[in-house]
Amino acid sequence: MKASDLFWRRFRDEQRTSAKYLRLLFNDHFVIFLIIALGGIVLAYRELLSTPQSLMFWRSNWWQVIIITWLLIGLQIGDLITYFKPADRLYLLGNDSEIIKKYLTRSVNLSILYASVWQAVFVSVIIPILLRIYVSGLLRISSLLIFAISYKLLLLLFERDKLFLKQRVQTITIFEANSTAEGLLFRVLLPSIFLEFILILTQTQVYILMSAWLVLMVVTAYYFHISNHKANSFAINWAIATQQAQQQKQRVLHFFALFAEIPNQSKSIKRRRYLDFCLQRLIKNKPAMLRLYWTRLARDTEILPLVLRLIIVGMIIVGVLQTAPDWLVAVVGALTVYLVNFQLLPLFSDTQKKIWTRLMPITNSQKQSAFIQVHRLVNYIVCTLLIVTVAVTSGSLQRILLLFVLLIVVTIALQKSYIPYMIKKMKK
Repeated sequence: MKASDLFWRRFRDEQRTSAKYLRLLFNDHFVIFLIIALGGIVLAYRELLSTPQSLMFWRSNWWQVIIITWLLIGLQIGDLITYFKPADRLYLLGNDSEIIKKYLTRSVNLSILYASVWQAVFVSVIIPILLRIYVSGLLRISSLLIFAISYKLLLLLFERDKLFLKQRVQTITIFEANSTAEGLLFRVLLPSIFLEFILILTQTQVYILMSAWLVLMVVTAYYFHISNHKANSFAINWAIATQQAQQQKQRVLHFFALFAEIPNQSKSIKRRRYLDFCLQRLIKNKPAMLRLYWTRLARDTEILPLVLRLIIVGMIIVGVLQTAPDWLVAVVGALTVYLVNFQLLPLFSDTQKKIWTRLMPITNSQKQSAFIQVHRLVNYIVCTLLIVTVAVTSGSLQRILLLFVLLIVVTIALQKSYIPYMIKKMKK
């Protein structure tokens, strides 16, 4: 099979797999939460832009920091997509020239296509702010977009270059491949300087800067260009290439796992030493199953981060909805509590799948009771955080009381009906 055909075949296989994960991701609960979350963010953004502000507010240097930080986050999204597999180092060995020339060329083209979409999205989000701050906003918007896409292209070409076995001249040892210093220099420091210049220079100076940058980009891209001579003289470092592909795949799976339960994904635990202090007090002199649930939750690499993200997003939404109706804030708070409870359910099912858990001399009612106790305490924490957030950001007694009453009702309903029903359903 030709190298280009192999790449597109793997691309189609990966798209089918991603489509399955997307169906898992966009479940009813996530769609409802996504609609409310996006609605809250858009409403808060609209309120920021529509509220009359002084000229000094928009001229603050903090806006430059926010814009640069936002665009730097966008530059970190999008890795080189190669679809290499561990067995390739055997089955594709000796075919390096064609892989480098054709396979990796398709890889870079696809990667920059995806990355360009992300850069366009990140720049589009801040367009209203740029038009408020700068008179020549359109020039800066186009300059930021061109720089973001072109710089991301260079990062992808640099990432491809690391996959080759070739002689490298190391002038400074700290800039070895994949070092921390290298990442800070090329992913943070250099783009920050260029973005700062685009934001602070005059219109004429921005023209000159972008012209110089495009010349520099073309020269750098030509350096990374793979000619026939280079393709024949380079070899692929298959150990690094397969490792990079597996890491990129794991990042994609981890993104899906943030919002949905991904089947056939390896589970892992991680001891968080900063939680040991709280964990010891939670499980001290407690029943065995309760200790087990708290320990698994504190050390789980998927459930706990997902729950924390839901709580943080819920707090942000109820905090920014200052002009929204009280009932909408209460509904968002109740939905946050419900989603947190829903995402905790795999903790019970994963624990019961362990053979040694089923062999423990503990009745099913005791296991269920311990799990509900975990839910109860988590609900208390979530409700307290939401109420405190509303109290600090709004201060409206009516809103606080409405949120408090609705959260109490939802919490009781979840503990008395929903959680026992879901546990019974999982046992079947």
